[in-house]
Amino acid sequence: MNKKNLLGLLLFACLVCTGLYAGANYFISLESSSYADMEEADTTKDTTGQDTSLAEAEESSEQTDPDTTTVTQSPIPETDHSKAVDIGTQEPWLSTNPSDNGGATTELVKAPTPVVTPAGSGASEGSDEVTFSTSVGEMEGPALIYDCTEVDYMSYVPKITSDSELEEAFDISNPSIEVDAKAAILFDAETKEILYYKDALVAVFPASTAKLITALVALDWCTEEEEITLGEEIKMIASDSTTAGLIPGQILTLRNLLEGMLLPSGNDAAYAIATYVGRKSLQNEGATKEEAVYEFTRLMNLEAMSNGAKNSCFKTPDGYDAIGQYTTAYDMGMIGVAASKNEIIVEVSGQGQSRNVFLSGEDVTWYSTNRLVKKGYEQYYSKAIGLKTGTSTMAGRCLVAAAEEDGRKVVCAIMDSSSTGRWEDAIALLKYGLNH
Repeated sequence: MNKKNLLGLLLFACLVCTGLYAGANYFISLESSSYADMEEADTTKDTTGQDTSLAEAEESSEQTDPDTTTVTQSPIPETDHSKAVDIGTQEPWLSTNPSDNGGATTELVKAPTPVVTPAGSGASEGSDEVTFSTSVGEMEGPALIYDCTEVDYMSYVPKITSDSELEEAFDISNPSIEVDAKAAILFDAETKEILYYKDALVAVFPASTAKLITALVALDWCTEEEEITLGEEIKMIASDSTTAGLIPGQILTLRNLLEGMLLPSGNDAAYAIATYVGRKSLQNEGATKEEAVYEFTRLMNLEAMSNGAKNSCFKTPDGYDAIGQYTTAYDMGMIGVAASKNEIIVEVSGQGQSRNVFLSGEDVTWYSTNRLVKKGYEQYYSKAIGLKTGTSTMAGRCLVAAAEEDGRKVVCAIMDSSSTGRWEDAIALLKYGLNH
């Protein structure tokens, strides 16, 4: 073989090797790009999950105080637990803290719950517009917040708005009353006149004071005597919730559930009510628990607006911290005024304790979380007639309270106060209101 042929073969071999190398690099780059896109997508999902799924429960004082959570319950009928649902795996949107799952993190999807358009936010004047981002059938559940330090929850809260009605209502000579609460308000329950306020149009979080709305909706749709059989919906609560100690299969009246929700602040009772009423509203007994709860939160927001709430969005029937859920002291005060006019809510929430015998035979005693109505406590206030406490990391210590004397009734909303401050704040305002 002469030199020219040898050089030609060598050159051809070099070209072939170069082509193969370039082709290999090209396909490797495509594959790497594809994996990078997948990782970016997963990262986006994980970020969304972190922002919408981490949760914090009602503070431990309301969970562990023996005077607020003791339940005396007789044995219940034998139950087959072989088909019990593992909430962490069957309902991933209800995942608890990673530590509760052995360190594994379950991705949660942001729930497309109702968006209430506040007055002045672009809706037509006086509009009670409620919009939804998806159909009920696509609901996955509320995005609970377990760890508020890892969630930019304020980015989900729209700007709090005012209007001429609010401006007129707040045009008062505001008395000088010191309260620990970051936001508070006092109303004359009959006239709805504002008697005192502090940052009452600042976004706050309702915690279990939202159960007043749940009670109002329930009593709009049901009678006290309606029978409700508990199902898996009572397991939809967060793992660190306060409960009434309810168990699937038990049969209660609505009155029983109201007592279990308003006295020991049972989140399980709230979900039982929400599921029952939601299915009733949908006229569909076969609706899933998620669909029913979603429908119920729609009713909650309509109920809040019908009672004068201007800047609120409720996402859960128990008030547990959730993405996009917020309110103001003004709104909770107005809701409290409505609750104070409901004889059943006042009768239930004004009790220090209550014994209930279920239709299925269980005998339970529940104790109120509201020390204003519990004789023997330093914070007991003889003129108090209810209404509801609330505690969470985001909400702080809250209390919507009512008092009555000589035919005069006043209601205050104490939002984000201290452990002792909420009682002192409420008593100071209620006393002022009754003597005003």
